[in-house]
Amino acid sequence: MTVLAFVILFFVLFFLGMPIAFAMITSAWAYALLEGIDLGFLSLQMFTSLDFFVLLAIPLFILTSEVMNRSSVSARIFDFANSLVGFIPGGLGHVNVLTSVIFSGMSGSAVADVGGIGRLCYRSMVDDGYNKPFSAAVTASSSVIGPIIPPSIPMVVFSMVSGESIARLFLGGAVPGILIAACLMIYIYFVARHSGHPVHPRQSLALVIAALIRGFFPLLTPGILLGGIYLGVVTITEAAALAVVYSLILGIFAFRQFAVWEIIACLKSVFIICGSILILLPAAKVFGFVLTAESVPDLFSGMVLSISDNPVFILIAINVLFLVLGCISDPNVNIMLFVPIVMPLANAIGMDPTHFGVVVVLNCMIGLVTPPVGSLLFTLSGMENIPIEKIIRQMWPFIAIFVLLLVVVTAFPSLVLTLPNMLS
Repeated sequence: MTVLAFVILFFVLFFLGMPIAFAMITSAWAYALLEGIDLGFLSLQMFTSLDFFVLLAIPLFILTSEVMNRSSVSARIFDFANSLVGFIPGGLGHVNVLTSVIFSGMSGSAVADVGGIGRLCYRSMVDDGYNKPFSAAVTASSSVIGPIIPPSIPMVVFSMVSGESIARLFLGGAVPGILIAACLMIYIYFVARHSGHPVHPRQSLALVIAALIRGFFPLLTPGILLGGIYLGVVTITEAAALAVVYSLILGIFAFRQFAVWEIIACLKSVFIICGSILILLPAAKVFGFVLTAESVPDLFSGMVLSISDNPVFILIAINVLFLVLGCISDPNVNIMLFVPIVMPLANAIGMDPTHFGVVVVLNCMIGLVTPPVGSLLFTLSGMENIPIEKIIRQMWPFIAIFVLLLVVVTAFPSLVLTLPNMLS
């Protein structure tokens, strides 16, 4: 009866509009009171959930993207991408995707991508004659790549929850991220050919080299960041701190496009974004304590395995679960709350933890562009004053591409595991 009261209270608070983190904490504390569990112990659980050095990487990655968005770094990356692919039919759509691929090696956050360099790409597409809903759909879809290609904030969270190596998760996301980018560009190409979108002439080799020179130091950022991690020179947190210092040097001294006082505005944005992420950690810890105390992971695994122990069925069940959750809840909530429940099921069929992590993160990222929540869609709708229903109509082909790639990545683990196995 106690666990039933816990579940009912959580859903009542959630549907009444209480922030999900506080609904989780309140219901967990109510369970503790009913079971006679020491509240001091529960409080200690909440604080220990934040006692991880790797957590510092999250605000540092976000700070890096904020500094780069406020200096000329983003524009230089955009210009370089434009010099490479801007001449292909659907040119600025391809530039949008390629820019997100490059920028994803710095931020690790879809929100940072769409609110920063994504906004620049969107406005460039609109100024070039693309209709606003299609431009918004391309921008939202390309921003999904950010947390797939390393570094990735959701993968940092998954690593904390599961204990899997962050380096392996980062490497595992590289190939699926590139596959997503390639498929998006193919679709944009055919839409552009059919719709008669503007086609620009190919830039000369001299202009490409000039754009490369202008963007050379910003383009080094992912190499410095990821190279340091994989060579074992720095930890992920130290690499994130190094990226912040490097971006500040570029903005303040190299390009002179970033004033020192702007760091205050950057930190304000970091606090706002991180607050919504980090409050979830203690909430998920105490909520997970209740689930573990009631043996929910084992009960869930047993229930699914009693239906069928076929690996294909279980993989489909895992994907459907996280796809549905992605449509109604935040990715980090889904990872922290449901990965501990589902992971025993993945282990039961011998699914590699790195493969499982990339599949889960990909599911959660699809949720960012899928109604009814679709936070990236609402972000763009609010920023650019576009009716959300118009963006959603343009999103369905992109969502179909994401789901198809999800099936491919799930069915062929080698797409995820080849790089980690080679380099780790």
